[in-house]
Amino acid sequence: MNKKISLWELVFMNVSALYGIRWIAKSTASSFGLGLGAIPTWIIITFIFFVPISLMCAELTSTYPKDGGMYEWVKQAYGEKYGFIVSWLNWIARVFWYTAFLTFFSVNITFVIGKPELAQNKSFIFIFSLVVFWIVSYISTKGMTFGKFFTNIGAFGSTIPTIILMLLAFFGVILGKHNIASDYSLHNFIPKINADSLIAISTIMFGLSGAEITANFVTEIEDARKNFPRAIIISAAITSLLYVLGSLAMTIVLDPKDITASRGLLDAIATISSSWGIGQWLVMLVAFGISLASFGAVIVYTASAIKMLFGSVKEGVFPEKLTKLNSHGIPERAVLFQTILVTIIMILTEFLPGVDIIYNILVTMTSLVSLFPYVMLIFAYIKLKKTHPNVDKQFSMAKKNSTCIWISYMTLIVTIAGVVLSLVPIMDTLMANIWYEIELIGGSILFVSMGFWLWNNYEKRSGNNE
Repeated sequence: MNKKISLWELVFMNVSALYGIRWIAKSTASSFGLGLGAIPTWIIITFIFFVPISLMCAELTSTYPKDGGMYEWVKQAYGEKYGFIVSWLNWIARVFWYTAFLTFFSVNITFVIGKPELAQNKSFIFIFSLVVFWIVSYISTKGMTFGKFFTNIGAFGSTIPTIILMLLAFFGVILGKHNIASDYSLHNFIPKINADSLIAISTIMFGLSGAEITANFVTEIEDARKNFPRAIIISAAITSLLYVLGSLAMTIVLDPKDITASRGLLDAIATISSSWGIGQWLVMLVAFGISLASFGAVIVYTASAIKMLFGSVKEGVFPEKLTKLNSHGIPERAVLFQTILVTIIMILTEFLPGVDIIYNILVTMTSLVSLFPYVMLIFAYIKLKKTHPNVDKQFSMAKKNSTCIWISYMTLIVTIAGVVLSLVPIMDTLMANIWYEIELIGGSILFVSMGFWLWNNYEKRSGNNE
């Protein structure tokens, strides 16, 4: 039997899930809406959203050390029905997220093999993405005591390239290797308030989400009640520093106007390598690191979403074939079902004309859905603090329950503000904005309704069986 996940292995898993290296380029790009304003935004959102959410997850895991994460916590507060709903919404958003993430991964691979022109080859990107997802799905069926090997490597694949960028950028300025590319005037650090920047602030907030992911594997963690809170605090500190200092280094090397979301980091490494007289090999090495990070992250997210929905919910909601756990505690056939579903989506968007438009609509429809679980998480935390104030736990966000509840309400306001900001219209015309809002709000209503419909059908079947 595999050894359980240790403290530092859990830290690496959390960093792999929490830190998306692509964000330091995307957030600082002028086209994203923030430019240099991304740097103070990372700092502010870290303290008003990321840290409180991370501490809540740490406390809830130490109090309820069972697999399931958000499902288990919401179930404890509001019952099986809402535990299922939070799991359903988390999973449905992931299904459409995988395709975009796999494309990002495949584009990086083209730089690793020294063939960046392949990034424009749709057939290569499609086939490679498909193969990778099937491999990732297979690995996820082996549980995180096996998958931790890939997530740990993935954590290094994202942190080391960021550290390389920071060291070369900061010391490059000190030693006169290059000039600072951005104008660090105070007014440039203040985000301009417009539709793009408001959406960007909301996006950064949920780019800092994911502290709950590894709580789905509590039974695989060594001394979970003690080590999970410690791992969350350590990984949250590492992630915050990487985002803030990485974004600063990015803007030292490139002006926000020249940063692109898809390849900004590689462009920055290429620019800084030239300043230091380093060859193209460094760009290829960094691209390889980013690919490892993406690979590790998608394993964590694949296994986590599946286990939360199909492996934790009440027996009978889904067919037994989908929920039956293998020897590693993973619903293996549910993983296969998800893999086939994502494959169908990728094939449709690749080969059928006009499906791209439908796919983009579905992605928009699920983007708002992905934010709801965090609202439910905070509500669950507040209720549990009120109804079970003296429950046994090894970690608490603050010494007094009243302080914990006050912080939670403040975080809830911030989270709801993020949801509202994500609704800001960003299209060019009135009609386009109307359709955009219909897709966002209508999609949320549709997928939430689907979750309740599935649960109500389960209750009817259960009632008839009785």
